[in-house]
Amino acid sequence: MGLLQRQKPLRGKESRLARQNGGRQLRMEKEREGFMVIWISGAYGVGKSTLADALAEKMGNALIFDAEEVGNAVRGNYPDCPYGYIFEDYPLWGEFCYKLLKDIHDSFQKDILVPMTLVRSASYQMIEALARDGIETFFIVLEASHQSIHDRILARGEEEGCWCMENIELARAGSAALPGIHIDTDGRDVEELTGIVLDKIWKGAEARL
Repeated sequence: MGLLQRQKPLRGKESRLARQNGGRQLRMEKEREGFMVIWISGAYGVGKSTLADALAEKMGNALIFDAEEVGNAVRGNYPDCPYGYIFEDYPLWGEFCYKLLKDIHDSFQKDILVPMTLVRSASYQMIEALARDGIETFFIVLEASHQSIHDRILARGEEEGCWCMENIELARAGSAALPGIHIDTDGRDVEELTGIVLDKIWKGAEARL
């Protein structure tokens, strides 16, 4: 199973404390159970990096893995981009990400946050492989309306008609089809979303909000 669940979830007051204390309860639990990978997917511009930054601050001992940098290195060394623009279409990208994440997990006592869009169902095998290796792995999918994502892309300084904007529906559909913890971000700020993610991780839930 690609999404691992906790055996003893927190509920009620304990769950609220986990959020209010900025992940302190989460850190105490992880010291007992080991460290985890949290992959944050969703359409381009939906707010993955913003959420990853907020989670890293709350959790206190997490690092952010830049899968896009891996993709740029892989794609950039092929002549004429033979597999197109999407990193997932380069077989070595998934392999390199998997091996790097496993090595970092095994070598450093830190949780790992990965803000990166996945739109190909085959790419989820990478998430499942991490879980099979015994790494506690969560796959978060951020969702929003087309208009919300359009507005967020503009707000971060990109122009109308840019690549991300032209591929909103591709990313929305591809992300929505993947399993995991799906969270509707419309009408929610990053603080609320951070609390929701931490709460979902505690409960091991796979509910769509």
